[in-house]
Amino acid sequence: MPDLLAIVSKPIFERDAKVGGKLAGPGDVWPVARYTSVNRALSGLAEGGRLFLVTVRPPQEELWLVGVLESPALDDTGWGASPNTIPVTDITSLRRTLAFESRKGLPADKGTLAMALQTPRALAATDVSQILALTGGGAPANATMPSRTSSIPPRERRVIDGKYEILRRIGEGGMGVVWEARHARTGRRVAVKEILGDIADEEKRLSDRFEREARVTGAIETQHIAAVLDTGTDAATGHPFLVMELLSGEDLQQVMLRQGTLSEDVALRVVAQACAGLARAHEAGVVHRDIKPANLFLARRDGGEIVVKILDFGIARVKASMATADLALTTTGQMIGTPLYMSPEQVLRPKAVDHRTDLWSLGVVLYEALAGVNPHEDIETAGALMVAICGTPAPDLGAVAPHVSARTAAIVKRALAIDPAMRHASAEALLTDLRNELPEGIALYASQISLRPESLRADSQPAAPLELAETALATWNAEGGGAGNTQRSAGVQRKKGT
Repeated sequence: MPDLLAIVSKPIFERDAKVGGKLAGPGDVWPVARYTSVNRALSGLAEGGRLFLVTVRPPQEELWLVGVLESPALDDTGWGASPNTIPVTDITSLRRTLAFESRKGLPADKGTLAMALQTPRALAATDVSQILALTGGGAPANATMPSRTSSIPPRERRVIDGKYEILRRIGEGGMGVVWEARHARTGRRVAVKEILGDIADEEKRLSDRFEREARVTGAIETQHIAAVLDTGTDAATGHPFLVMELLSGEDLQQVMLRQGTLSEDVALRVVAQACAGLARAHEAGVVHRDIKPANLFLARRDGGEIVVKILDFGIARVKASMATADLALTTTGQMIGTPLYMSPEQVLRPKAVDHRTDLWSLGVVLYEALAGVNPHEDIETAGALMVAICGTPAPDLGAVAPHVSARTAAIVKRALAIDPAMRHASAEALLTDLRNELPEGIALYASQISLRPESLRADSQPAAPLELAETALATWNAEGGGAGNTQRSAGVQRKKGT
């Protein structure tokens, strides 16, 4: 059974790790009982094992062990276990001696520690012995044990902006929470993303981002993009919020975490449907810029059909005719996106990216779905990752996954061409190649892929499941690897092969 080490980000630790009303420090016991992440590197815990949680403390880059989860179990958005009993311990002295099973150790250069720990890593037996030797193996008698309460509990019958009655919490991340809610007047059930905490300086920017996402998705006519229904700022709390359709199903990241690879036929169908959605977005002058498994949602429909929906257009680039002074939020030249799925031009020239950056990212998704690994998954520092993306072709898919057909491997290779001019000219062109490998069409059905069963159904519409995972939260989750995300909705049925 594996012993894995994973990082708790600075914002999450400082928000949640309170003992006696103060931030937990060495000697205190933080009774953490959950790690919100569905990073595939944690999948070995399904067979048992321990999850050692650490955080990096400024300004000296101290490495603290903040808890150990014994035999955690996976649910929709992370790993849960009995409350931790190990005291917070400064293990900075082990920075040069921890080897991990990979034998790669930790970098010694200043400013690199947190990045090196972004992907959970398997500890060697000697690493575990060193860590436990420093902790003493348990909590000291005088350690302060705070009461176990949720950091953001739902309020009874709370109504956001006078319109959205909170029913339950369905996800959370480093900056906010997602609620299942009911419209007070129409009764429609929706997903509401709400930013929480002391973010006065960020409120205007986040409100603008939500408004932007609503405007962008509203301009694109396709069932393959999740609908944003409303945005605003709650007058009672000052918290920005965004209302989305409620979807039943799972995002692709969760599916791959549970199942590993997908069959070639299913992977092609999933990516082809996403490509169809991107084609409509690109026609509308919108480049998503953050395509990844967590932003591709597999939504259940009537009759067993599954429709892929693209989520989170919050950092999309739009053509000038769609932009306004208030909505031009992503044109500063700042590198935007999720590093493992960024195209070379997104790394080097973020202001100059066009629709082909989405085709690269979709190629990475297809590669990962077929091979079970990201083409750059073994790279552990941001600098090395950027260099590899821009200068080193992805390992040949046919060599990594010999079961994949040569024609499919060629499609992936073209999508991952470092020179954008060598990729498909458009999403429609890529979709044509994908369709050629799917003579029965791109429609997907529950008989072809297993999604988690619903845990709740609407009382007014027994056939409309409500289980939810919110994907935009992946962009908020700083706990090491894309927490589960979801959203839901009924919708128009698709015909087979469309």
